[in-house]
Amino acid sequence: MRRASPPSSPEAAPPPATPGSRARFWAARLVLFVACVSVVATSQATSPDVASEEHVGAPLSLTNEAPKATRQLIVRASATRPPAKRAEADLSVRVTARWIPADPSQTVSPWLKVILSDSQDGSGPTAYGILTEQTPLILEGVSSLSPDCELQASCEWRANVNFEMQDNTSAGTVELEWTAQAHARVVDTSSVPKGFTVSVSAP
Repeated sequence: MRRASPPSSPEAAPPPATPGSRARFWAARLVLFVACVSVVATSQATSPDVASEEHVGAPLSLTNEAPKATRQLIVRASATRPPAKRAEADLSVRVTARWIPADPSQTVSPWLKVILSDSQDGSGPTAYGILTEQTPLILEGVSSLSPDCELQASCEWRANVNFEMQDNTSAGTVELEWTAQAHARVVDTSSVPKGFTVSVSAP
């Protein structure tokens, strides 16, 4: 005689969807779709970057008696056939600093800051490092220039490069060599306007 196997327990069936749950599902899908469309709609195309020639700044020195210095720069962008669109730009600076202590036996090294600023209060991106006698210190910084400019004829931005050494430690001199380069682009277009050029110069 075969023994009858016990009946298998049926799997729990999912509860039937109610009209309210279906409405919430499609509402969530609609919100997600609208969010994706908004992101696509608000993202603007920009043209490829156009770089300026490298501007070589005049060498300068900092000492405990004169621990700060500022150099002004002008960034210009123009096009032979400027479109009625906005242009934006950024400025990068590369600094090589050499520390010469007044007393070679002094082991305490000061710090050096390079601050890029396009505002009157002197605030902006800062590059920072500790000076040593044996090895040159290389600092690099990048700053976005503001505000964006309407490229009707040409655009111009002014920026300051602020150099500052710590003056309350070892006596000595910091010798600085520096260069600057700008990159600019046009907003709401995927192509570079005809004759679009960028330059960096001292006032």
